[in-house]
Amino acid sequence: ECTLFFLANILPEVQNANLLLQRNYTTGVSIHGIITNLLRKLQNRLKDDFFGYKVDELFENCPIKQVGDLKQSFRLFIRSVIDYIEKYYNNYKSFYRSISIFDELDIEKVEWKFIQQCSTFVANQTIDLDDLYNDFTHIKSKYIDLKERFGGITTQVQSFIVSNLGQSKYNGAAVKNRTNLCNDCDLKDNLDDSDTNDDKPDAEIYKDKKTNKSIRPDHLWAYLLDGEHVPNLRKLIEFVFAIPASNSFCESVFSHMNFLWNNNRNKMKHDLVGAELKIKMNTHLTCTEFYDYLLTKPDILK
Repeated sequence: ECTLFFLANILPEVQNANLLLQRNYTTGVSIHGIITNLLRKLQNRLKDDFFGYKVDELFENCPIKQVGDLKQSFRLFIRSVIDYIEKYYNNYKSFYRSISIFDELDIEKVEWKFIQQCSTFVANQTIDLDDLYNDFTHIKSKYIDLKERFGGITTQVQSFIVSNLGQSKYNGAAVKNRTNLCNDCDLKDNLDDSDTNDDKPDAEIYKDKKTNKSIRPDHLWAYLLDGEHVPNLRKLIEFVFAIPASNSFCESVFSHMNFLWNNNRNKMKHDLVGAELKIKMNTHLTCTEFYDYLLTKPDILK
């Protein structure tokens, strides 16, 4: 019984990190924060010898030797999880730690030395460091100028995304950000993966983060770069945000394809399957909204 309560207490931590990594909009800039946050939580449990309050209650009625054996097995389990994560992550840690600076929403905290370090990872493209510095300081100055105006930077970014994606698609994307997997993942848009409080229940943590962090870093950078001639910084931004955190989105495309291209529709041509997938994966419009949209685009109907 102690083991079951221990697993029920610790496995959600691992699963939550897994869900964060599998969101279809999670990119390489968020990987370092998610992984280090999980490792920190697991290491804190080892340091505090905490395996769950219910487990502690059950220990009070167990023989001392059995308690010692159980604690040792629990420590071994947590240590094994940490070792497994570090085995695969440590080889790429320096890279993901470098690009994680773009996960920061307060651009004033982003320093030039971190931008310069990130630029060393960009291959097959020429980045002029002098121009990159000018681009970066220009965008940083723009952020400082805008952050307290027009209702705050959050309001500005949200308005910008709505105007570009459309209200329905933006709302559809927001609905997906709360606690499930891939397109159904619901761990609210912008959980701050670096400063969660281990003493709070998960539901409270997510509620707090929903309040404290309401825009995504890729949306913020898209807003700041919009209409600006900053080619070197744009190359760097495009590079870091093009790195996927997992292959979950690709896998979801295959799942949707299998659903669309079933035995009852096996005579469909590749072009039709591709068109349906593009619509399904890139819009959140209802059938009625999509129909009304098509009526305003006669060229599409030709």
